[in-house]
Amino acid sequence: MIQALLSQQIWLDVRSWRAQYADTLSPEQVSVLSVITPLTRLLEGKYGMKLDVHVHDQFVDEMNAEEAKLLKSDMHSRCLRRKVSLLCRGEVMFDAESVLPLDVLPVTLMEDLEAGKRPLADLLSDQGLSLSRSNLSITQVEDDGFYAGCWARRSVLGTSSGAALGETLGAKALVTEVFHDATWRKLTYLLNR
Repeated sequence: MIQALLSQQIWLDVRSWRAQYADTLSPEQVSVLSVITPLTRLLEGKYGMKLDVHVHDQFVDEMNAEEAKLLKSDMHSRCLRRKVSLLCRGEVMFDAESVLPLDVLPVTLMEDLEAGKRPLADLLSDQGLSLSRSNLSITQVEDDGFYAGCWARRSVLGTSSGAALGETLGAKALVTEVFHDATWRKLTYLLNR
């Protein structure tokens, strides 16, 4: 699981990360890693990168302490854990894992998630509610495994119907995304064609 694999990483909040890395990365990398609106819509709308979802696994699980803290839930609360890859023309651009507390998961969203055809942020924003992203943090994976050197980000997505900041949100999810080098190559190609 991505969440467990990256639990030992040093995560920087987006402001600190920008101050440290923005000048060393391409504008596209900074834009993608720090976007607070649905990522898939940015990639498709700005860069013309059409993404398909491949669901690897989706099951009911218990949240660990860190997930519960970020989601403001009780530790060991039941959640839906969803691991997907997002592909462009059959090539994996990034992997994502979502942790959704079951106690606030709308039935209609559960049906859409089970269908496995669309990215989570798109499904949440299509619920007719406003989408917010909080606790956005970014890291560069520092292990020698499969994701070594890849950029990753995590944030809490939530929906509300115009609720003031800090009020209880409707559906919410902790989303962690790990970007393969193919993402940056594809963006460069799309910008230069």
